[in-house]
Amino acid sequence: MEQAVWLFTGGEGPADATLLSDLPKAVQVYAADSGLDLARSLGYIVDLAVGDFDSIADTTLLTTIRYEQHCRDKDETDTELLLKIMKAHSLPYVLIGGGGRRFDHLLHLYSLFSTYGAPRIWITARETLYLVESTAVFKLEHETPCSILPAYSDGTSYVNSRNLEWELNDYAIHMKSMSISNRVKASPISLNVKGYPVFFSIIRNP
Repeated sequence: MEQAVWLFTGGEGPADATLLSDLPKAVQVYAADSGLDLARSLGYIVDLAVGDFDSIADTTLLTTIRYEQHCRDKDETDTELLLKIMKAHSLPYVLIGGGGRRFDHLLHLYSLFSTYGAPRIWITARETLYLVESTAVFKLEHETPCSILPAYSDGTSYVNSRNLEWELNDYAIHMKSMSISNRVKASPISLNVKGYPVFFSIIRNP
């Protein structure tokens, strides 16, 4: 994937812009409500912001960008409104922000992936998650903590790994079975996935 939409959202996001340096090139930069603050704090100009904007720190930011303002009392979250736009145009995306601050928001955000598709990469304040649909290789330092998680709330994946401390051999990944707090035994790590995609989560700040 050489290009993608970057979607900044609320919740806990990265504090260091260098974490975004290896992302696919941004064809558009979108922000959901307070994701606008996160984008600006990391030095990015937003092409489109969507939301009720009850959470942004400085509403004057809206005078310099294109935005769609929605009523605060609505059925969809601000992030869902943006995901609807992207699904209509079949755009792959990376998600920046959305880490745990409020569990209800985090859980709802995760539930949206089954409807609108999962991000190719998801970067929060503490981890980077990569969507693995079939095979993937990662070069990581020894002892790096990592987890393998379901990318969708339904469906089952079967994962084989190489060079993890606790290897996975056709290991079932679903909402009741995950590989949590595994570790890198040697580099590179390789994963092979059958069935539904998974997230390979690299924990930066355990």
